[in-house]
Order: sequence, then structure tokens, then C-alpha cells
Amino acid sequence: MSADAANARPPRKRAKHTRSKLGCGVCRIRRVRCDRTRPACERCTKTGRQCDGYAVKESNDTALLAKRDASTSPPLSASAGSLVLSRDTLLSEQGCRALDYFRNKTAPELCGFFESDLWSTLILQISRREPCVRQMVVALSSLHESFHTAHTEPSYPSSTLTLRQRAIGEYGIGIGLLNKHITTQGWANLEITLLCSILCVTFEWLRGDYSAALTHLKSSLLVMSQWAEGKQPLVNGTSVSSPGGYMIRTQLGPLWTSLVLQARTMVQDLPCHMPLPEEETSEPFTSLQQARKALDILLAYVVPDSVSRKLERSLRYAKSLNLERRLAEWLQNFEAFLLTQNVEEQESPRVTIMKLWHHTAHMIFIASFSDDEVYFDSFVEDFTNIVDKAGELLSSTATQQFSVDIGTVPLLYYVALKCRHPLVRRRAVSILTAAPRREAVWDSIGASLVVEEVIRVEEEGLGPVCTQFDIPSSSRVYNMDIVTDVEHRRIWIKTLKQGSSSWSEEKVLTW
Repeated sequence: MSADAANARPPRKRAKHTRSKLGCGVCRIRRVRCDRTRPACERCTKTGRQCDGYAVKESNDTALLAKRDASTSPPLSASAGSLVLSRDTLLSEQGCRALDYFRNKTAPELCGFFESDLWSTLILQISRREPCVRQMVVALSSLHESFHTAHTEPSYPSSTLTLRQRAIGEYGIGIGLLNKHITTQGWANLEITLLCSILCVTFEWLRGDYSAALTHLKSSLLVMSQWAEGKQPLVNGTSVSSPGGYMIRTQLGPLWTSLVLQARTMVQDLPCHMPLPEEETSEPFTSLQQARKALDILLAYVVPDSVSRKLERSLRYAKSLNLERRLAEWLQNFEAFLLTQNVEEQESPRVTIMKLWHHTAHMIFIASFSDDEVYFDSFVEDFTNIVDKAGELLSSTATQQFSVDIGTVPLLYYVALKCRHPLVRRRAVSILTAAPRREAVWDSIGASLVVEEVIRVEEEGLGPVCTQFDIPSSSRVYNMDIVTDVEHRRIWIKTLKQGSSSWSEEKVLTW
């Protein structure tokens, strides 16, 4: 053996080690160090990846119980089963089924024409570790299933009633857990409180209790406003730069803006402050989500100004120049963004619905400068375009019976209400009734009944109505007093004609 060979060192071997099981699944697969930020790690979110959350070790007792229940429970998908990972809570068979139903049916429907990581992924991730969120998800899912059963199996009302009663019971438990969370956490983990409030509003809208939903909206808006203005306690609070603050700013805040926007299309006594500050739209859009967020903020300022006639003309004009410019800028930036997308995206339902809402918002804004209902006669071509596009959209997409995102019902309602051309407004009504659906505070059947009553009042005693010009201004409905009870399918309505000071007698509409 030569001296060199004798002095040669054996090759170095890599030290054996086990990979950490504490990081998220995506970081572990990528073999990078996970920062373990909850609910989603920053390494994933900053690179545009979808963090799949963290596994939680089960105790031996929990594992044994899960194994025992597996022999008597119907099989669930692996992803649904992975939701039951709390160390101190083992969901019942009904609870597991509700979570599975939420993942497969409820979450996709709630998104409407859009996609939402909050509904499809984030809520389920957080439900693994937060009992109040998990319980609210179970309640909402159960109510949604009863809602679907009522539409698909009308001949079995007892099964629908059982599901509904169970959902209300689960919701009561969820409210108790939420109150406990607020009592113990205060301003800490504020994102959990606000997320539960969103689930509460959604539950009440689906149930049809708009008064309870409005209570949740108002209280949450106040909390959001105080948090955004830095009025929360500095000690044990949720800072803007924390993971919870990031979630509020990027996920919950935009959703709250959308929820409030839709509520204000029907309810006029919501507070004027919005949960997000006013934002300029002069920068080009880089994503559809950015364009949607900018549109929601614009709509929040346009729609309330139109439904309330209490604003002074001077105040409207003071806002007009900036608002008109921003509406024009949004459309310009949106069209420029679409040029960078493929044809399929350019013609997608979500792009169509955003264009329709912008078109309607622009009409609402222009019409807000006139107090004469005859002014709307100049928009017949615009009204026709909205009805055509909405009809095509609903006929080409799967019918979703309940969503909390912007949709077609308020657009068709607005057209049928303000367009006096008999054919156009009646076509809008027919679309509302042909595809029954619920969109946040809007029920398509209830909306169609209101419009049909307005048409009856406006055309009564006029003889044949062939064009919009056959309805004089004195016959046109200028204002309405409406009380809605969707839970029991009743609407109380009184109308006030233009130039009149006398309200009509109250009429009850049922369906």
C-alpha cells in the first residue's frame, strides 16, 4: 500500500437526520425551512404558493377514538378526514359529514362567479385549530344542505326541517364558542373574531334573518374601523404587521367590503365608513383580484349615493369629478389588463360580471344627478345590453342557488325597476324567475315580485304600453318602503309616485 493510499481519508458521509414535521407540507416537499406562520406560512404566500397548513399530532387516545369511529362511520375523502385534527375535539359523524359537505358543495357555491382561497382553503385550515370557526362551518354547512334539500327534494319537507333544526342548534353552539373566544381573547386573534362574524352574516342571510345579519355587519364594521384607525389596545392586540393583521388586510377586509356593498344595495342605515380606506385606481392592474378589489371600493361609494335620496345635490357634485375619473380609469386599466390574458379568461364569467357591475355603476352615478325618473329613458340601450349579457351568463354557467358574492340578481332588479320599456323590463323579470337564486341579501323570486308590483302600479289605467314614453312621469314610482322577510317568504311594500306626497296602501307579497 502506498503512503498516499495509507494517508487517504475515507469519503465523508452525510450525517443522518430526520426532516422536521413541524413545517407546512409545501415547504417540506420543497425541502426549505418553513417559518411556520399561521394560518399560512409567509414563505408560501410571498411566492404565490398555496400553503396547505400544518399537521397536528394526535394523542394516543384521540387516535384510538378515531380508529374506533372509523369502523362505524361512512368513509370520507382523505382531505375531509384531515380536517378533524384537533387534539381536544373529536367531531361527531354528523360534524365530519358537514365539513365534507362544506368543502365540496358550500364553499364552491358561496364564491359565486369567482374563486376564493378564503372559502375553499383558509377557513377549513383555520377550523382545524379554532373550535368557534369549526362550529360555525358545521352550522353553515348544515343550513346550506337543508336549503339545497328544500329545492331538490320538495316532496320530503320533514328531512329539510330536520336539517334546518340541526343547523340552528349547531349555530347556537357556535355563537357560544364565539362569545367565549371574544371574552378570553379580546383584541388578540382579531382575525378569528372577524372570520366568525363573516360566517354569522352568511348564516343569517341564508336563513333569511336580515335583521340579525345587519347586527353582525354593524358591530363588525365598527371593530374593523377601530382596528384600521389604530384604536385597539397596544397590549394583546392584533397588529397590522402581524400574520393576523395581514390576513385581515388581504383576505377579510376585501370580503367585508363586498358584503357591505351588497347589504347597502338594500339597507340604507349601515354606517357610512367602509372597512377599507379609499384607494386610487391609476396604477395598472396586475391581477384579476386587484381589479376586483378596486371595483368593490368604487361600487361602495357609488351604490350608497344612488339608493339614498337624502344627499344634498352639492355634496353629490363635490364627489362627482373624482369619482367619475376613477370609474373611467378603472375601465381603462381593466381593459389593458385583459389584453395580457388569454381569450378564455377575457370571456370568463367573472370578467363578464365585473364589466356588468361597472356598466351599471356608471349608469347609477350619472342618473344620481337627476331627480326625474324620465331621465332613465335615455338608458334603454344600456339596459338592453345588461339584460342580454346577464341572460347569456346565467344560461352558460352552472346554476348556483346561494352565493355571497356579487351576481346578477341586483343588476336585473335595477334594470326591471328603472327601465320603463315594457319588453326589456319584462325580460329581466323572466330571467329572475327562470333561475331562482339567492345572492347575499337578494332573492331572485322576491325581487321579481317587487318589480312586478311596480310595473302594475306604473301601468295601471294607462291602456296599452308599447314603449317607455307611454308611462308619464306622474305614474312612475319614485320611492318605495320595503320590509323583507325571506325566512317566511313575505315582503311588505308601499310605493310613492313621482310628484306625489301620498304613499300607497301597504301590500303583502308572498311566494
